[in-house]
Amino acid sequence: MSADNPGDGGERAASHRRQVLKGIAGAGAASLAGCFGSGSDSSDSSRLRVEMGNQPNQINYNPYGQQTPGVLNKIIFEQGARWYADEEQWVPLLVENWEYPSTVQSGATVRFDLYDGYTWFNGDSYTAEDFVGQMRWRKVNNDGVWEFLDGVEQTGEHTVEMTLAEKIDTRLFENALFGMGDAPTNWKFKFDVFRDYLERMESAESDEDRSAILQELAETSFSLEEVKEKGLGNGPFIPSEATANQLLLEKYEDYENPHISADDIEFDTMEALPLQGPQEKLRSLRNNEVDALHNVAFNSSQANQIPDNYESVRFYSHSGESISFNCRRAPLDNQRVRWALSNVLRARHDTLMQNLPLSDVNKEAVNLSAGMSQPLINEWLGDVKDQFMQFDGGTERAAELLRGEGFTREDGTWYKPNGEQFTLTFRDAGFHSNRTQTASRILSNFGVETEAIIVEATTYFGQTIPQRNYDLTNWWVGQSAPLPYEGFQNHLINEAWVTAYPLGVPSASEWNGEGTSEFIMEVPPIGEPEGELREVNLRDHLQAIARGQSKEEQRPHIQELAWFWNWMDASWGPWTLYIASEYYDTGDWSWPDADSSIMQTPSVQDWPVRQGYPTPSE
Repeated sequence: MSADNPGDGGERAASHRRQVLKGIAGAGAASLAGCFGSGSDSSDSSRLRVEMGNQPNQINYNPYGQQTPGVLNKIIFEQGARWYADEEQWVPLLVENWEYPSTVQSGATVRFDLYDGYTWFNGDSYTAEDFVGQMRWRKVNNDGVWEFLDGVEQTGEHTVEMTLAEKIDTRLFENALFGMGDAPTNWKFKFDVFRDYLERMESAESDEDRSAILQELAETSFSLEEVKEKGLGNGPFIPSEATANQLLLEKYEDYENPHISADDIEFDTMEALPLQGPQEKLRSLRNNEVDALHNVAFNSSQANQIPDNYESVRFYSHSGESISFNCRRAPLDNQRVRWALSNVLRARHDTLMQNLPLSDVNKEAVNLSAGMSQPLINEWLGDVKDQFMQFDGGTERAAELLRGEGFTREDGTWYKPNGEQFTLTFRDAGFHSNRTQTASRILSNFGVETEAIIVEATTYFGQTIPQRNYDLTNWWVGQSAPLPYEGFQNHLINEAWVTAYPLGVPSASEWNGEGTSEFIMEVPPIGEPEGELREVNLRDHLQAIARGQSKEEQRPHIQELAWFWNWMDASWGPWTLYIASEYYDTGDWSWPDADSSIMQTPSVQDWPVRQGYPTPSE
C-alpha cells in the first residue's frame, strides 16, 4: 500500500496491507435485521432510507451523462480504496494491493492487484481491462492523475502496471488516483459499453471534436432496465424501481469486497428519497423519514430542532467557496477592477459569514485569499503571508482603484470609462442563493449594480457553467488536505476555464477560448504587487511540489503559487471553509462509535455499508 518511505519497497507495502486487513477484520461484519419503512409511523425490516438530490423518475443511469443518481453513485459504483485519515492508511476495495519499487523515479513501474471478486450488475467480471479503460478515459479528459504517469498497461486479468512520469510524492499520486477527501473516485468505466467513445476521443484531432463526442455521450440516456442489461454498476446496491417520490435500490447478491460479501448486508433495499435544501432535510428528520442523511448545511436554529435519536459526524467537505470573476468579460479582465471589488467584499466579510445558512460549528472564516484553508495558510505561508495582498482597504481603496482606471461615480453609482453604468450579473444555483444574494447586495450598495440570478442546479451545470453565462459565480476552490497541491492543480490548470484568468493577467501563454496547454504567467515577486514582472511557469511549480520529498523542498513552490493566486485575484477566496455534517438514526440502528474510522467519512450512506453496518438496535 502507501508507504511514507518509498525505499522500503514491497515488503513494507505487504505489511501495511496485512495491518489494514487485520484492523478491518477486527471491526467485524454485521448482522442486520431491520429498519424503518418509508413512513414516519411504519416499519419495514428490509429497508435503509437514505437521500438523493435528483428527481427519482428522471434519472439517467449513464454515469457520464446528465441527471445521474448523484451521491447514490457511491453505492452503485465501487471505489478503488478508501483513506482513513485518523489512521493515515488506505483501506482496500476494488484495488486490493499496490507496491512501489525501491526507488520512485521516472520510468519506474507500480503494480496494482485488483480484488478478483467484483462483478458488474450483469454478472461480467470486473477486470483490468475495465480499470485501464477508465485510466485511458481520464487521460483523454486531462485528469490530474496523469501529471504523475507516463503509461498504464494491463498485465493480467486482474493486474495493472503504471509507469511513473517522474519522482513523486506518493501520497499525492494516491490522492489523485483514488480520491483522499470527500470525493473518492468511482470506478464506473465498463469497457464494452464505453469503448467506442474512448477510442473516438483518443483519435479525435481537435478540442472541438472531443467536445462534440463528450456532448454526445452526455446526452445518451440509459434506462433503469439497461442498468442490469449492460451491467452499469459494480457496487453493493443496484437501482431497481423509481417513482416520483422514491428510488429503490436492491442489494446486489453477487457483491463482495475484501471485507464482506452481500450475505453480510442483511437489509435488502435502500430507499432513496429526493430531499433538497436544509428545510426539507430537517423535516425528514423530524418526521423520522430517513435513516442516513448526507452533507447537511443546517443553521443553528435548524440544528437545535433535530430529534435526539439522530447523531452526526462532521468532516471537512472542501476548503471552501470563492467568488469567481469571469475574465472573458470586460471590465473584469482588468486586474485592478477585480482588486477593487475584492476590497469591497473583504470589508463585508463578516456579513457574508453571518448570512450563510450554516450553524457556527459548520463554518470557519478564511482571512486571506491564497487558494488554501486557514490552517494551511498558517502552516505553509508562515510569516510570508503578511506580504500578501489583504484587500483590507475597504470602499475607499476600491474607489481609488476604480478611479485610477477611469471609472467615475455619480450619485452613488459607478460608471465605466465609456460612460456606461457598471453593472454585473452574479449567477448561481439555488444551493448558493444566500451567498449570491448577500454578495450582490454588498456590491450594489457600493454602487456597482449587481443582479443576483438564481437558477436550478441542472440549468446551472447544464447551461450557465458550460456557456460561461456569468460575470460572477461561486465556485469550489482550494482544499483541506495536508498538502495544497490538488487545489492548485484543479483551479489553476484543470478548471482555469471557470475564470479564464490568463485573459486577466499578463500571460505568455495564448488562451484559445477555453484553455491553453501552457500556463506561463508574468508575475511580480512575492509582496510586490506593483513590482517588475517575471515569467512564472505554474506547471513547473506544481511538478516541483509533486516531486518534493520534504516540506522544505515543497514550501517555496507552494508559496509562489499561493502568491500568484492572491495577486491575480480571479477568485476571491476561499473566503469560507464549509464543514459538512452527516446525520444517522441511532434509535433503531446501531452504528460504530462516532469517533471510529468507519464513521469518519463524507458519506455515512455508503461507507459503513461496505463494512457491514449499520445493524439493528437490540
